[in-house]
Amino acid sequence: MSEIKITGYKCKACGRVHYPKHEQCLTCKGRDFEPLTPDGNARLLAYTQIFNLPWGFDERFLIIGVGEFENGIKAMGQIKADSLDKIKTGMELKPSWEPVRHQYGEPVYGLKFKPLE
Repeated sequence: MSEIKITGYKCKACGRVHYPKHEQCLTCKGRDFEPLTPDGNARLLAYTQIFNLPWGFDERFLIIGVGEFENGIKAMGQIKADSLDKIKTGMELKPSWEPVRHQYGEPVYGLKFKPLE
């Protein structure tokens, strides 16, 4: 696993965490942010299954979800699972940064989650 290559932004005025970055805080309208990197595991907030995939994916379907990291960053990624049977909201996920598909023969990297339960 390599380093997770996303950056969240914490408002210095009110502490709200944003990902991706906004020009101003969605809560207090502040414009001064501190960069954050994802910390620890994530908790699954929501998920779905996609069957109509764009070009470049070899899978028949994908399970994607929104995970919240321990420091408040929320991000979407693929969930490494064969079906929805063992996926449930609130479960703990281990994040990784790895190829999610290939484009023009080159790997495209993204966020993936592995269920820990």
